[in-house]
Amino acid sequence: MDQEDIKQRIKDYQQADGVRPLTCGNNSKHEKLYPKVLEQGLVLLCPNCNYTQTYIPDLFFDDGFYEWLRGMKSLI
Repeated sequence: MDQEDIKQRIKDYQQADGVRPLTCGNNSKHEKLYPKVLEQGLVLLCPNCNYTQTYIPDLFFDDGFYEWLRGMKSLI
């Protein structure tokens, strides 16, 4: 699994209903974080401020979790 695959998983997660989205560490009322590949690798960025999260939660590397998430999206 490469960074683009993980990036897509994060995007799918952030768009799913019924999950708690990844939010800004400076202000949780900001828009949802979005994934981007930078020189240092895959990070999560806040679209409203300069917050950058370098930690990507382990669940995005779990194929079972992603299958569950895809199943959730298909129910909508």
